[in-house]
Amino acid sequence: MAAIEDGSADVIVLWKWSRLSRSRLDWAVAADRVATAGGLIESATEPLDTTTSTGRLARGMLTEFAAFESERIGDVWKESHARRIRNGLPANGKPRFGYVYSRGEGFSPDPLTGPILASVFRAYIAGQSIYALVKELNAGVARPVSGYGHAGDGLWSDRTLRRVMDSGFAAGFISSGGELLPGAHEALISEAEWTAYRAAREKRRVYRRVERSEYLLSGLVRCVCGSRMNAGQFGAQHVAKYRCKAGHEKRTHAGGYVTASLVEEFVFEAVAEYEADARAAVAEALANGPKVRAVKDPSAALRRQLAATTAKVDALGARAVELDMPKDSYQRQLAPLLERQEALRAELLQVEARASRREMTILPGVIERWDDIPIPELREMLRALFQYVEVTPGRPRATFRIVPHEGDNTH
Repeated sequence: MAAIEDGSADVIVLWKWSRLSRSRLDWAVAADRVATAGGLIESATEPLDTTTSTGRLARGMLTEFAAFESERIGDVWKESHARRIRNGLPANGKPRFGYVYSRGEGFSPDPLTGPILASVFRAYIAGQSIYALVKELNAGVARPVSGYGHAGDGLWSDRTLRRVMDSGFAAGFISSGGELLPGAHEALISEAEWTAYRAAREKRRVYRRVERSEYLLSGLVRCVCGSRMNAGQFGAQHVAKYRCKAGHEKRTHAGGYVTASLVEEFVFEAVAEYEADARAAVAEALANGPKVRAVKDPSAALRRQLAATTAKVDALGARAVELDMPKDSYQRQLAPLLERQEALRAELLQVEARASRREMTILPGVIERWDDIPIPELREMLRALFQYVEVTPGRPRATFRIVPHEGDNTH
């Protein structure tokens, strides 16, 4: 096109008229640009005299057929994808780690990589960091399937592993339009494990930068002024400390440091006390019989409301097609339904995450294994027990306070 416009060429030669574009708009723009510049567009296999009105009409008909063919192919693909989704199949048959694919039978768990992927989920739920898992996978024989991994070496990366796990395929789901739907394939992990994974994943989104930190309480220590305290080697002796940057630079309070060993010792004693109380409560329950207190679970009601809202969205779509509803009217009615749907999904996720967190708060034997548990795993266990440790810097010694999770009065 540029060659025509700058005069270095007179004619653009196509193999077929559809080779320039199958878009009506692209063809109209191209034809106008070439005509304005005084050039021609010709086809080698479909010769027409486009200098005449009849030739231009014939060309227009050929390009219209090309646009129709493009749209028809698109419709076929949409129907094919919709049929696959209705049958619980992913939109395409590309490889999935942990599964083998056979035409006619779909995806089934791979005897080698399926158990590996399931164990990765369970290790992550137990507190192992994504980076430790990547290291273990790269040390083994299992590699990402085609299309994943580092370019050229085919190794696992933290991004690759997160993509595989976040897809939900291992939990029996397929993805369509950003929504997870039940799939026809066999799940590698249980529904409870998928819920626990999502809860752990959500909590770690904020703390991903400290997963590899060598300091036990990285991301878990805050100053009384509200600022996070960063770990590092401070002072002339390069002693491990947690520092309140805001307090240090803005002088909002006296002192901005606390020795790491002091706050970690406080946490150790707090966990030991918590563990002793938990053991005593279990012993009392076994001796006197369990005291069951009914707790209303809102998740069932939320699921019903979400299903009802989704049904309204589908019904509105069907009514819009049937009545040929104007697009702006349809979108105006759809917007509050989608907003309600998203709010219910978010609330349901929070409820499931809280339930999962409560199940993880009993950590038997942590004190006995304190020095043997890798720091990333131990840090995740502590994160399941409390939100953070609040530090009030002071001399001669700072004071500490455990801040529990919202709605948790057990700490």
